[in-house]
Amino acid sequence: MLLALSVATPLPTLADNAVATPVNPHVAVVREVVNEGNPDGASGQVLQLVRYYIPPDVSLPVHIHPGMQVAYVESGTLTYTVVEGTATYIRADGETGELNAGETTEFAIGDSVVEPEGMIHFGENTTDKPVILLVASLFEADVPPSSLVEMATPVP
Repeated sequence: MLLALSVATPLPTLADNAVATPVNPHVAVVREVVNEGNPDGASGQVLQLVRYYIPPDVSLPVHIHPGMQVAYVESGTLTYTVVEGTATYIRADGETGELNAGETTEFAIGDSVVEPEGMIHFGENTTDKPVILLVASLFEADVPPSSLVEMATPVP
């Protein structure tokens, strides 16, 4: 159980297309926008296709998104934890399920996860190979794609 959660600032960026969130400050997670558009049926929203490159031994900070996001693992193994809320997933072998607050799993090549707006979570690459994610998102326009969440010390 968490004592407190509070939304802080957007994730820091290295450039227009990169997010600096590594354990090693000399290594960056790269956020590459492949394409984007503003759907007529979703006023005030931006639809994006993004590729994330997560280097080995990098942990993303706890964060939320301002809309729904669907991620697909193109390469590597991502350790994924839900802090608050529920994510749904489909494994490459067709298995489906939910991850609830406090649950962690590993996503491998061909696995995908749906993150609803406001779900608090984080991912880690604990391997010696990069993780590459292909991500589709429908977010509020003119809002950062991720915001950090400050957490108090967990209580057992």
